[in-house]
Amino acid sequence: MEVSVENRGADVERVLLRDSPPRLSEVARGSTTLLSGLKSGEKATLRYELGFREPGEYSFGSCSVKAESMFGLAEKTSEFKIGTAVRVYPRRLVKTLDPGPARPFGWSGATPSRFKGGRLEYMSMRAYVPGDPLKDVNWKASARLARTLVNERRVERGLDCIVTVDLSSESLPRVGGWSGRADVITASYELASTLIRSGDRVGMMVVGRVLKKIGPGFGPRHLKVMVENLVDSQEGDVWSMKHTELFLEMFYRKQYKLRGGTLFFVFAWPSQALFDTVVSLADKGFACNSLLVDTLESEEAALEGQRVLKPGEAQFGRRFAAAERESFRAMLAPYSNVYLWRKGEGLVEPPGRAGA
Repeated sequence: MEVSVENRGADVERVLLRDSPPRLSEVARGSTTLLSGLKSGEKATLRYELGFREPGEYSFGSCSVKAESMFGLAEKTSEFKIGTAVRVYPRRLVKTLDPGPARPFGWSGATPSRFKGGRLEYMSMRAYVPGDPLKDVNWKASARLARTLVNERRVERGLDCIVTVDLSSESLPRVGGWSGRADVITASYELASTLIRSGDRVGMMVVGRVLKKIGPGFGPRHLKVMVENLVDSQEGDVWSMKHTELFLEMFYRKQYKLRGGTLFFVFAWPSQALFDTVVSLADKGFACNSLLVDTLESEEAALEGQRVLKPGEAQFGRRFAAAERESFRAMLAPYSNVYLWRKGEGLVEPPGRAGA
């Protein structure tokens, strides 16, 4: 960020330039204040860099300029609005952005893939039948065995799915100015990106202070719409996971009441409302997948920054929280495939679990 002031009058002995950075931001380099003398015709520039704790849109506040004499006998203060806003997006992992045609954890569905050719993997060889495409002929095997053989491949099928993101206050851990919202948004983005890049048809619903809903679709443009809605989403208590089933029926009836589909739930901490929703939908025949966002490391760092942890307490708290999390996973496992997301690692498949 750069803010400049130019003196078009007489010399000024002292000029104090002060800027107001947006909320949830931290000064990474430089300073938000500048004190200097300013001669006629000269320009003073305030420079600093910011880091943001969470994705979102942030507006810069007002900037003040105070000109005063050396001993403070005379001064004049002016304030003006900058009128600049910045949008902060989730961090993007290269392996998540470009996973290629491979589908993680074996997620598959009934929707034909959008990839050209629509093929996933080699299955076997069989004798040539009139009408088989020449591109399927295995010429090396045919020459070796003196008969025409063709390759059989499994047709690739994509998911028709909805990603439900839980930003309700009861499921987001919070320590001072830190919350799990940033990690949940990043995990949701990476999941949606992986599914879209695999040729799947993906929709999204975000519950929190404001309800966000995006119909199922394909392609990078559709992914961008989901990212923009994630950035604009807000934590809150207006909507919670207990409304999920109602919204699925209301907004996605064609996909889920008539055709069936796959559901993904992304959350930082399990709530009773989430558990009841997953159990109810699983009992009705929906394929449910739960993505638990591991925020323990970030939460511990926030606690240490607040200096509220005594030596040894962090390790005990981490073990207790991990045990509680594993207990919830065991309760949810009969109704949903449960996966983990960790900051810096992305999607993690639990040991001994198959894909959805």
